[in-house]
Amino acid sequence: MPANTQNSKSRDESMPYHYADGCLQFGVTGFSFDGGDVGSPDYDDRTIPLYDYGDWSEVRIKGDVAVSNSVERVFPDDEGPPFPAELIVIVDAEETQLRFEKTIADPPISDGSYDVELTLNRSLLRGDVVMTPRLVRTESCREGLPYAPNDGMRVAGGESWTVVVDHPTKDSDGFPFVYRDFSQDSMPSEELVHSFSKRPNPKMMINNQNENVVDVLQSGNTYGFRPNMKRLLKADFGVTLWIQLVVLTGTTIAEAGEPEFDWQKGVVEEISNSVLGTHLFGEDVDYETVVSELGDNISEPSKLRELITNICEAVQLYQEYAEDLDYFIQEHSP
Repeated sequence: MPANTQNSKSRDESMPYHYADGCLQFGVTGFSFDGGDVGSPDYDDRTIPLYDYGDWSEVRIKGDVAVSNSVERVFPDDEGPPFPAELIVIVDAEETQLRFEKTIADPPISDGSYDVELTLNRSLLRGDVVMTPRLVRTESCREGLPYAPNDGMRVAGGESWTVVVDHPTKDSDGFPFVYRDFSQDSMPSEELVHSFSKRPNPKMMINNQNENVVDVLQSGNTYGFRPNMKRLLKADFGVTLWIQLVVLTGTTIAEAGEPEFDWQKGVVEEISNSVLGTHLFGEDVDYETVVSELGDNISEPSKLRELITNICEAVQLYQEYAEDLDYFIQEHSP
């Protein structure tokens, strides 16, 4: 993430404008599974341990985000309160390349407490899932620097919570990155940076001979060139990954009439609950609609050309690729 969340200050070292780091206090009060069992988070570690609760399909997480009055420092005097910004929580599951933003409060925003409710689907998760609060401008600023000049810029942050999906000694379904030596026999061309593999489960293989790429992807820092480049690479690779996941799932549906594997059911669920579905098939898309439309379009040659174009566009929107690319250029342009 772009901000260092250790201390509260009016300007973050990685930002060219005022940024209220530590302005948002994100708390989790509890979580429940499939509308039943209720659990408590680990407040000391800011973690939500889900691996000890048996099988579950969906977890609902409840809490709140408190916006402190230090938020005033990142807006000019004539902009509030209330301020032209929205409060969001970013959900990032690195190993499955699932990343989305949940709007907690629409603009305008004042200091105070806002309720949070997040629902996560087990079939789309693996490993650790990080939830981070951010405050984002929704209007351009006439005054400009040293204030964030454009809408869409993040102007405040806070500490994350981590949802621990898998026990450290256990595996689960997912779409992770794995590192492989492409110079070995039976591997993809060693000239490639990455390659998609669907056996036994989908994954994106990264050529570990590209040491700089691996170094960036494994960067553990929170701000600066490497973590920002990591964010861009993940979005770029994620576009390729999700295009292939959607096409493979649609091909199976066209042949068998329904998804065959659990991960394909997860792909259909994610399409039906995200911009993927609305861009491909319009508003009010549900699971059954996605199965019907995706299988029909892939099996019909006259519809396939338009479908491929729409999938490429939908996945870019889903991965927020333009935002990540613009952010990287903005942060590192001379």
